[in-house]
Amino acid sequence: MDALIELCDLIAQSPALFSEKLSWICSRCPPSEAILAGSPAISRSQLNAVLAVARLLSKCPDSVGLRPKSVVLEFLRSIPLSFSLSFWPQSYGNDAIASFFNEFLNYTSKACELSTDFATEVSGFSSEVVLSAINDCSEGSAISRAFLVALSKSFLPIIPSDADKLVSCILDRFLISEAAPGTPREHNQANSEPSSSQSSPLSVSHQPSNGGLSPGNENGQVSGSLSSGASRITDDATSASSRGSGMMNGNSILWRSGLEQFSEGGGVAFVRQQVALFEDESIENLEKQEIAFKLMTHILDNSSFDGRLWEQMRALAKKQLQTLPTFLKIKKRDWSEQGSVLKARINTKLLVYQAAARLKMKTVASLDFDGKPAKKLIFETFALLMDAADACLLSVWRKLRICEELFGSLLTGLAQIAVARGGQPLRVLLIRLKPLVLTVCVQADTWGTNQGAMFESVLTTCCEIIESCWTKDRAPVDTFIMGLATSIRDRNDSEEQDDKEKQGVPMQLNVIRLLAKMTVAVNKSEIVDMILPLFIESLEEGDASTPGLLRLQLLDAVSRMATLGFEKSYRETIVLMTRSYLSKLSSIGSSESRTVAPEATTERVEILPAGFLHIANGLKSAKLRLEYRHRLLSLCSDVGLAAESKSGRSGADFLGPLLPAVAEICSDFDPTMNIEPSLLKLFRNLWFYIALFGLAPPIQKSHLQTKSVSTMLNSVGSTAIALQAVSGPYLWNTQWSSAVQLIARGTPPLVVSSVKWLEDELELNALHNPGSRRGSGNEKAALAQRAALSAALGGRVDVAAMSTISGKFLTSHDLNCFNIDGMTVILQGNV
Repeated sequence: MDALIELCDLIAQSPALFSEKLSWICSRCPPSEAILAGSPAISRSQLNAVLAVARLLSKCPDSVGLRPKSVVLEFLRSIPLSFSLSFWPQSYGNDAIASFFNEFLNYTSKACELSTDFATEVSGFSSEVVLSAINDCSEGSAISRAFLVALSKSFLPIIPSDADKLVSCILDRFLISEAAPGTPREHNQANSEPSSSQSSPLSVSHQPSNGGLSPGNENGQVSGSLSSGASRITDDATSASSRGSGMMNGNSILWRSGLEQFSEGGGVAFVRQQVALFEDESIENLEKQEIAFKLMTHILDNSSFDGRLWEQMRALAKKQLQTLPTFLKIKKRDWSEQGSVLKARINTKLLVYQAAARLKMKTVASLDFDGKPAKKLIFETFALLMDAADACLLSVWRKLRICEELFGSLLTGLAQIAVARGGQPLRVLLIRLKPLVLTVCVQADTWGTNQGAMFESVLTTCCEIIESCWTKDRAPVDTFIMGLATSIRDRNDSEEQDDKEKQGVPMQLNVIRLLAKMTVAVNKSEIVDMILPLFIESLEEGDASTPGLLRLQLLDAVSRMATLGFEKSYRETIVLMTRSYLSKLSSIGSSESRTVAPEATTERVEILPAGFLHIANGLKSAKLRLEYRHRLLSLCSDVGLAAESKSGRSGADFLGPLLPAVAEICSDFDPTMNIEPSLLKLFRNLWFYIALFGLAPPIQKSHLQTKSVSTMLNSVGSTAIALQAVSGPYLWNTQWSSAVQLIARGTPPLVVSSVKWLEDELELNALHNPGSRRGSGNEKAALAQRAALSAALGGRVDVAAMSTISGKFLTSHDLNCFNIDGMTVILQGNV
């Protein structure tokens, strides 16, 4: 089959050139005579040929002639014959048949999308094929069910006038039917009170006249029975919803959660009753319900049909969704089924709910009128879908993939309806959406790169609403964003329970993460101006002003916002981060440094350096990159100056984390261009501190054996860094070493004239000279640095001669000793 597919794809590139190959593939398909005779004998090779031709049509339906089209059309017409197992090769099981239908219908539907002529031919008989499959499936045929499952994924075009006939057949065969003896309906009627609220909930009138539901009359006649055991559940939810509905401008809105309604239903006996009703539904019937809802959604998407059928579909979807909160509220231990059987039931039922939700959304999207009836249907849909989303979020099954997908599809549908309608529907949605977002943020993982599918669904929905409604419905969107932003400042009362206190931090952390990702995705300066001041206020004066997880998350968030390059927010963020980083140096060597919080160390070592790097990576404006380069180099100089007077490893510990950001911001810098003296000075300072703290890669590859130098170095307590800077091994993070090499490539010549050289030398000498006012005062450290430099130069310069930074003019041979992988580190240009 793989070779046939490759040949098919080759033909699709130039059908005229490979016409003989195409004819050969068509000749391997089932002969039309056998198909017309009604008893074809299909082989595996013939099925493969049919798939190959269908694949070819999906790529170029109008360029391959009539023969390939006739092959596919003839096979489509023969599909009712395929519902018999004798139609298929003996080696074909149900899985192989289902796989064939999936591929064949996928290719055929794509061909119909590309060719209107081919689609017209298919629609001429497709309805009869579908009706045959529905009738056969209702009798229990697994093959026809596999065909309908494939059709629900890749629907074929139909004649619009056939829509009523198809929907009516689907309702009769899959959703509305008389219950057979021993079914839940009979059991329910025998044990229920003679009350209308105990009749079958998922049933609607299916009469050609009289009754039915309308947008203005949602409580139309109810008769017949849905093939489901959830008889009383929906009626309980319906009555509870009516008791708990709110009013907005005269329109009924279901505000109360279905989970709250469930809790009012009763105790253990009530739960057992609901479990029994759900377990009475067979998996096969659930699969048929899913197929029915999906097929009706496709038909509604492509055709219009009788209003009574539309009302029945809407009512069925509504009543199905009303059982969802109850279903998901049931705990795992309450089910009598367990293990794989229970998991299969949960998955299948959630697929039914997902299909019903999409049909409900489609019925609302198909409304072509405004006014009170339409608004009532929209608010009803909002309430159903939001209750369903709440149930998914709070369910014990929320980690199941299908539950996550259902949650995402519910939010997507809500957003699409609200965006399309705007106005009051949008405001209602945003009011309900905020508590749901906060609940998601409570449950998501508080740290790490992946907060889960539900978090991503909420993020996607928020971004879609903001982008779509930013210009036409700005006010409710602003209110929604500000509501989320201000939630991070909510503090837990010290007298509240511990579990509530524990929920506060995860919620705040994830709201911050959500707002940061949302702001970056939407990329609007107005949103940054709304959110950033609140974040900075919290960092400077609020709960995040002291070390902790909240501060770490806020710092990460503001750095991501700064990458957007809006000047005001960028500068505010850089000033804040720079001040925060420099403040960490004040505690070096003090008693406070021994009791510093772990979060404070994380802030200095990880969060702030990562933030600086994010900004260096994200900034696109040449103007801002130039300014940021200057700011980073200034920060490095300030850090080096503050840390140089401290003993031990503090200098490298503080300067090293900044080097990756410096390397990135210098990656697009041309070192050959004329630069300002102030920037050149900053580069010289940076290299001075890189050398001083031993952050550059070792100058020599092999370990030095010079006894005099080694003896001198070992006699000094702080000489380890100096010696290792010459011969290794490298003491620090290897990323710092790589960053140093990248910085070297973007470093301009550090010596530009003899006059400037003398001026800069005096300044650097003042920094390093232990006798100067600005120096460290550490004679031993200075001696160690001079000894290391003498060792790097192979002993060509005496230690005593190095009373200044320059010491003497170096020959080109001496200069090679300072070369790191072909890049001169400290001295470049005319030396």
